Amino acid sequence: MGQYLKAVMLDFEEFKNISLKGSKMASERESVTVHKHEYLVDGRKANFCIENYLGGTYYLAPDEILYIKDQYYIQESKNSTRKGLPDLTDIQDGLFKLILYSNIDSINLNNQSINFVSKLKLTGKGIKDKITLPCQLENLEKFLVLNSDNLKEREQEIIRKLLVEVQTNKKLEIEIGAN
Repeated sequence: MGQYLKAVMLDFEEFKNISLKGSKMASERESVTVHKHEYLVDGRKANFCIENYLGGTYYLAPDEILYIKDQYYIQESKNSTRKGLPDLTDIQDGLFKLILYSNIDSINLNNQSINFVSKLKLTGKGIKDKITLPCQLENLEKFLVLNSDNLKEREQEIIRKLLVEVQTNKKLEIEIGAN
C-alpha cells in the first residue's frame, strides 16, 4: 500500500496506469466468473470499457450483453434461491450499474454504433409468470396478485418502486421472473 500511495503522489499518470490496470484485471476476472445460479444465454459474460470526455477509462463486466431483434441489452442479473426477490442491496447494486450504463452516449462494436438498453433481470424462488417493467400499473398489480404467496408486502412495494424508477429513467428495463 505504501508504494501505491507513493506512486500516486509522485506521478498522477503512473497512478492512472496502476488504477486502470487494476480495473481491467478486475473486469477480466469478473467476466470469467460464473456464479452457481447464474444463467447466461450463451455461457459467456461480456467485457467492455467506457471512456469519458475527460479521458478516464473504466473497464466493466456486466453479466451479459444480449442481442435481440436489432437491439443490444446490457444486462445485470440478481437472483434469490430462498425468497421471491433478491435482497434490496443486490437490487440497488444492479440499479446503480444500470443507471451508469444508461448514461452512456454511444457504444461501438467493430467501429459501428449500436442501439442498446440497460436491463436488470431479477429472479426469485417460486415466482409465477414474468413481467417486464415499464408496464401498465394494472398489469403490475395482476402480477403481484398472482405472486402474493411468494412475495412479501415489502417485496411487492419494492417492485412498485422499481416501476417508478423505470418510468423516470427511460433507458432502463427490469424483468422479474422465476429462477
